[in-house]
Amino acid sequence: MNFIDKFFLWLVLLPASLYRSLGVDIVQLRAILSAKLTMDNRRPASFGSNRRKKEKKEVNGATLKTIFSSLIMGLLMLFAFAVGNGMLTKLSLFMTMFIFMVCLTLITDFTSVLIDIRDNLIILPKPVSDATFMTARLLHIGIRTSIIVLPLSVPALVVATIMQGPLVILPFVLMILLMTLLSIFFINAVYLLILKITTPAKFQNIIGSIQIGFVMIVMLAYQVLPRMVNSSLMQHININEIPFVQVVPSFWFADGCMALSGGGFTLGSAVSLALSIVVPLLSIWVVVRFFAPSFNQKLGMITGGTTEQSTVTTKPDVDGRTNRAGKSIWQRLARWVTKPGAERAGFLFSSSMMTRSRDFKMKVYPSFGSIIIICVVMLFQNHGLEGLSLHSPKWMPILLLILYMCSLPLSTALMQVVYSDKFKASWIFFVTPLENPGHVISGTFKCMLFLFLAPFALLLVVLGVGLLGFSALPNLLLGCLNLCVIGSFMAYLMVRKLPFSTALEGANQGGTFIRTMLFLIVPGLLGVGHWLLSGFQWVIGLWIVLSAVAFWLILDEVKKKGWQNLQ
Repeated sequence: MNFIDKFFLWLVLLPASLYRSLGVDIVQLRAILSAKLTMDNRRPASFGSNRRKKEKKEVNGATLKTIFSSLIMGLLMLFAFAVGNGMLTKLSLFMTMFIFMVCLTLITDFTSVLIDIRDNLIILPKPVSDATFMTARLLHIGIRTSIIVLPLSVPALVVATIMQGPLVILPFVLMILLMTLLSIFFINAVYLLILKITTPAKFQNIIGSIQIGFVMIVMLAYQVLPRMVNSSLMQHININEIPFVQVVPSFWFADGCMALSGGGFTLGSAVSLALSIVVPLLSIWVVVRFFAPSFNQKLGMITGGTTEQSTVTTKPDVDGRTNRAGKSIWQRLARWVTKPGAERAGFLFSSSMMTRSRDFKMKVYPSFGSIIIICVVMLFQNHGLEGLSLHSPKWMPILLLILYMCSLPLSTALMQVVYSDKFKASWIFFVTPLENPGHVISGTFKCMLFLFLAPFALLLVVLGVGLLGFSALPNLLLGCLNLCVIGSFMAYLMVRKLPFSTALEGANQGGTFIRTMLFLIVPGLLGVGHWLLSGFQWVIGLWIVLSAVAFWLILDEVKKKGWQNLQ
């Protein structure tokens, strides 16, 4: 442990008598926390893990890097003090962002800490009580969160002190502590409630969906919030004019902070101050008192792989047939767009992995959400839709821009499709009499088209017909075919391994820059050419035929890939 971890360990162990009254063994608590903090400080950052493994260097500075990253985020959150015409409004906005960022950090980065199934193998076989186990977990989360919270809040504390005076320092620090406790135990309570009402197998999928949703929210906030600062409406907003704002926890903390710093006590501020103190402390008691016993049992179910058995099992074969309960949508699609054998097996296998693999979804799905967010911002910023009426020809370049931008997340999926944390299961590819592995890659690529491209294409076609009429269909059809050509070309050049057959440690090996530039240049050139020729219908018709032939030829070459073409 470094000096920062040692300081926090000493700090959280100060109320030892309180822990003993809850039935906690202090010696065991110290040992567990020391081991966990040592492991955390040696955990490398994801962007540099591969390089460190090659260089065989010991990692022992993760805490300091986390502090630096949090400080940068704290500086970016200072724009909250540029919004509104009162200190209460500014503090309310900052504290809303603060609670959101803490919860986001817990969900995205600390899921392995919150739901650490390794403890079942290491700690639970030992004579450790539930109270000690749960207290160690909560204190560990508190320490790791404090390492983020302190640099996240220091810039705001400095600005608030300058604007409000030194009397705000102690109330601000108190509210930061209470907000942190509320955020920590709110996330813990949500996780524990999810474990109570659902099966451990579904729990991982729920957490993954929450993580993806939060990533998209952050992307949206990054695009929208800076523009809100320049809005005249945001400059003159008053938090007290918002209906039912008194039920929002961040308002409690802001109002309580203003009351304690000399803003004057009213009935409303007294209620807010009481809620800001009572609710976090009550949350601690509820989590430790009621959720701790069943939490360990649920963790055991996760470790043991207990899953909910469905009442009806469906077993598809290579031809997509099922022996019970009919056919799924993916099996029907496989029968329509793939040939029986390796291609159909690759389609069905990839559809299961792409829709179930948490690592794949975390790396690919947010990129599709970012396309939607960026397009919406581009359309509405600076009155981008002003003057655009129904059937206006200016809609066509906008629709084409959105359509060709879909190639970027499709390229992300192509780059990630070969990687998996369960790569050892790929032995099944090498023991089967598979003559041309290119058929598996072709089936995987077709699955990606239907999973990632077809929904966007269908939405844009409906939108284009509604805005421009059926005259927009040729251009939209050409755009979709060009995306298929781009994707098949990239699959032919870049996918040189079977799907989900490579360890994640190899995901950052060379060629990433060249591939990224290729993914940007090719769609960009095609998109510009399409836009320049979009008014010539006979050219578009001829291009449609050429693109369809090119797509068929390239996909046929992908199918012909042999073992000698794979790495």
